[in-house]
Amino acid sequence: MKRHNSIIPVFHALLVVGFLGLVGCGDDPKPAADTTVTDVADTADGVELDTAADTDTTPAPFVLHYHRADGDYAGWSAAVTGDVDGGPTIAAADPDGFGATFVLPLSDGAATVTYSFSKDGVSDPEAPVTVALADAAGGIWHFSGGEAPRLAAPPAIPGADQLAVYYLRDDGAYSGWGLHLWEDVATPTQWTVPMSAGGVDDALGAWFLIDLVPNAAQVGVIVHKGDTKDPGPDMFVNLADTGNMVFILTGTTEIFSAPTPIPEFSIAGARAHWLTEDTLAWTPKVEAATVELRYAADASVAVEGAEVVGGTVLPLTKVPAGLSTGLKALWPQLASRGALKLAASDLASVPTALKGELVVVARDADGVALDATRVQIPGVLDALFAYAGPLGVTFDAGAPRFHLWAPTAQSVKLLRYAASDKHLVDTLAMTETDGVWAYDGADASWVGDYYRYEVVVFHPVTGKVETLTTTDPYSVSLSLNSEFSQVVDLDDPSLAPTGWDTLAKPALDAPEDIVIYEAHIRDFSASDATVPAAERGKYTAFTYNGEGGRAESNGMAHLHALADAGLTHIHLLPTFDIATINEDPAQRVSLDDGFDRLCALNSAVPAATCSAHGTTPIRTVLAGLDPTTSDAQEIATWMHGLDAFNWGYDPYHYTTPEGSYASDADSTARILELREMVQALAQIGLRVTMDVVYNHTNASGTGDRSALDKVVPGYYHRLNVDSGLVETSTCCANTATEHVMMERLMIDSLVTWARAYKIDAFRFDLMGHHMVTNMEHARDALAALTPEADGVDGQSIYLYGEGWDFGEVVANSRGRNASQLNMAGTGIGTFNDRLRDSVRGGSAFDAGVELRENQGFANGQYVAPNELAAADATTLEKAGIAGDLIRVAMAGNLATFRHTNHLGAAKSGYLTPYNGEPGGYCADPQEAINYVSAHDNQTLFDNNAYRAPAGTTMADRVRMQNIALDTVLLGEGIPFVHMGADLLRSKSMERDSYDSGDWFNAVDWTAASNNWNVGLPNAEKDQANWTLIGTIIGDAAISPAKANMEAAAGHFREMLQVRKSSLLFRLRTEAEVKRRVDFYATGADVKPGLIVMTITDGACAGEDLDPLYDGVVVIINARPAAEDVTIAGLDGFALHPVLAASADTVVQGASFNDTTDTFSVPAWTSAVFVAAQGASQGDGPPCNRLNPE
Repeated sequence: MKRHNSIIPVFHALLVVGFLGLVGCGDDPKPAADTTVTDVADTADGVELDTAADTDTTPAPFVLHYHRADGDYAGWSAAVTGDVDGGPTIAAADPDGFGATFVLPLSDGAATVTYSFSKDGVSDPEAPVTVALADAAGGIWHFSGGEAPRLAAPPAIPGADQLAVYYLRDDGAYSGWGLHLWEDVATPTQWTVPMSAGGVDDALGAWFLIDLVPNAAQVGVIVHKGDTKDPGPDMFVNLADTGNMVFILTGTTEIFSAPTPIPEFSIAGARAHWLTEDTLAWTPKVEAATVELRYAADASVAVEGAEVVGGTVLPLTKVPAGLSTGLKALWPQLASRGALKLAASDLASVPTALKGELVVVARDADGVALDATRVQIPGVLDALFAYAGPLGVTFDAGAPRFHLWAPTAQSVKLLRYAASDKHLVDTLAMTETDGVWAYDGADASWVGDYYRYEVVVFHPVTGKVETLTTTDPYSVSLSLNSEFSQVVDLDDPSLAPTGWDTLAKPALDAPEDIVIYEAHIRDFSASDATVPAAERGKYTAFTYNGEGGRAESNGMAHLHALADAGLTHIHLLPTFDIATINEDPAQRVSLDDGFDRLCALNSAVPAATCSAHGTTPIRTVLAGLDPTTSDAQEIATWMHGLDAFNWGYDPYHYTTPEGSYASDADSTARILELREMVQALAQIGLRVTMDVVYNHTNASGTGDRSALDKVVPGYYHRLNVDSGLVETSTCCANTATEHVMMERLMIDSLVTWARAYKIDAFRFDLMGHHMVTNMEHARDALAALTPEADGVDGQSIYLYGEGWDFGEVVANSRGRNASQLNMAGTGIGTFNDRLRDSVRGGSAFDAGVELRENQGFANGQYVAPNELAAADATTLEKAGIAGDLIRVAMAGNLATFRHTNHLGAAKSGYLTPYNGEPGGYCADPQEAINYVSAHDNQTLFDNNAYRAPAGTTMADRVRMQNIALDTVLLGEGIPFVHMGADLLRSKSMERDSYDSGDWFNAVDWTAASNNWNVGLPNAEKDQANWTLIGTIIGDAAISPAKANMEAAAGHFREMLQVRKSSLLFRLRTEAEVKRRVDFYATGADVKPGLIVMTITDGACAGEDLDPLYDGVVVIINARPAAEDVTIAGLDGFALHPVLAASADTVVQGASFNDTTDTFSVPAWTSAVFVAAQGASQGDGPPCNRLNPE
């Protein structure tokens, strides 16, 4: 008996059929048949699709196309009845790009075919499907698991090494949306240039056909429009699971392997926020009569039709006045949302509710569900469970005590593993008290054992109660590749080098005395032949410091010379546990390995390439390549993730040293050897900065490299206010230090590094993603450390970071964030991009011709234009603005410093414009990190190669490099210099060498090479620039000799000595800078490329800061001709003694004419003049003419 319209509503049938039939194959899309599905009938045989079209009796063969995500068609057959001229079961023909094909001969006058697919008694779909042939365009296309087929070919059918992605939006608005792609794709995209859709269909949405590398396993994808992502986090297509045709729905992170309609009603996002014990913030999409909270320890809340069911219901009451003023201030991103209250009688249920699934539902007066969403809970967790007691492993009479903060966990077990072979020894139930789970170890015999936690917890990413095993977020030691946490007492004397407790750090009188040299542990020694091969790229490479009878490596000799000249701090890129370096040497490859080892570890290397290079060392292969080609970067790309190189901005465990830098990553060697490194650097006069990355983790969710989000899901990471997905504006899974316990984790970690490893300073990656209060609390906690109680002087620990303001925290969106403009007065430094861009030219975001045409102060802006630039009025104005920003920067980048700008107007630093923002923003010189080069972006040498005029001699290129660094070294504030900038370091034009390996990141301390032109840079970031780079590397003048590099290094040491020679370059306060520093050759006398700075220690300034000099004049002549500068009334000046004795005979030609008060400085030269002080303080230069007391 037929029952029409009973199985699938017509709307859904239309949606499914339309979903499957829009676009043809490859470059020849096939339009959907012009038919209308009018009915879906349930027959005795299954599902029948009837259409309005007339039946076509053409007996041409009919093809069933069958797609399985697993790609396995062995044993599958089609069971067919109806108007078929053949047996009831038809074996599959060879698969095509879509899947298996079954060719059906039809009977004369054939009208319908009924089919299903089967294997070993399993039918797919469960009920056979009947198709009206007239509308099926010669066949159907069926996705495994679906009930209804496509009646025309899908628009994008992948071929070999291809992936088809479909993206469906409920609003049908696809303009501007594209894919960001990485991992195993043939051509990774740049963020600013996403892959565009190949077509759009009302039912399927946008489609993309992506080329893959051979043997591809995983593709990373983000759907985005500009910086707006849908839904947000990184998504990964695991080809083994999903197959090569996948479907993405707007607002969801799930990757589907078959067309999936957007549901009519759903629990949408996580738009509700539980802020205090009794208060939630949520505004339903429509006006509701009632609102309720549902919780379920078994995650049983569900949608059935248009109804939300399951769980325990707690009614919520609307608060007409909305959120309180205090909550709005604490949660500014939620200030406009409505407030909901729990009844006092229900508060006892809150701790239980927080351990399960949470959904709020809005209903109309008849109880019909209008809207539903999940609930974010960080606020209420802070309100109820913030905790100040011990976390991680502590010790009591030698016995370990374990504490884990996990207030939403339903149970936690401690898994203990033997130190000897890591076999499971015990599974121990932990006890909860107020959200903290604890277990007391038996005795000291547990020290050295390994452990993990097993946490049973509801996870919002999966929507299920999960049993997850994880390492300890408070780990201080780990096994190989961070598989297990280890029970270790950092106070164990065996983990410290001899003399550790009595280690004396180099003196530091004030933060303004700091000069920072930014290094990377592997870069530093990977190419240094004077370090034993086994220790290159390791912590212990720094121990070859010439002290105590040890040899001195070339790298340490270089650092020693810099320290003697005035360098104070070596900044080390991340040394915490890094998620993206394989710590197992047996699974890694290095440049000194044979090429065959790379082939064995990476199947993507073409067989012909492997045969051609055989066992030849990779380094030798690279050295033999044509550097004007992309061959070297291709090899470096094959080594990604397989070598020991990565910058390390991928934190896994915040408070454990990285294992790949240790001699043995499967032991406590990393603890001892990092301490040996710190000690060795102190012995040659250097303090240590640690680069910390508390703004994100490598992963979140339930994945292998997720730790925090397995312990307290949805708490430690910053979530999108509507979707509840983890924000990724930093690159990865953003953390939320505005939450009490995430801030605590950060501060506890910092204090551990300071106390246990004697770290002297911390550089905060993307500091603007923290709050100002986070940074102030961290500063205060570190400053409270004392030599007596903690073994370190916390007052001398310096903090600085990247104050960039972007992403979900921009403009104080989540509270007052630690951006440049907000940090004034904190004493915490921020990187000064105003100086960087003015000196280098353009910005860090330049690409294509911008890299050439946007010259800067140090490479010829206006005064020596290249072929794409000009000496016109526009460039002159840009040069004037650049000069103003350089002057403000050299005055400590103070907001209140007043100067005469290039137009002759008196302006404060704050009112000196930088791309629409204030130029000067600091309140103290110690808050200005002045720099022109860092690990990010092109090296200074490569930047100047892009921008300096063709044919510029190498001698002048050296002087351009020197001038750029002099703006940093000779100004007020804290100088920051990229390692190797003093040696003209090149990365062969790499913009972003974070994973480009030892070849592109090499540093040669012998000055035999600066690594220029060793191959075109990585295609991912620079392929669009290859043509331009080709023209630049063709300039024979850009090839420094050893003498050029040694000249640059000598100049750098001399300027360090100059800075060290006088406190006038290191003024301590805003008031001193405003009083003593002034600039000339401004206003009507301004010349592009010329900076004239005076620093007085004369009687007008008050206190006599420098007993040797009454004043200093700094002249930086970034012009192609000598310049004379007259400053009336100055007497007794002479070239600084260091420069008078310089190896640079050009600077020796700089002079002062006491009769005419005129300074003369050669082209492309920085000169420092001093007025010797007599028996008492003299007049010196005038005090600042625009900054009265």
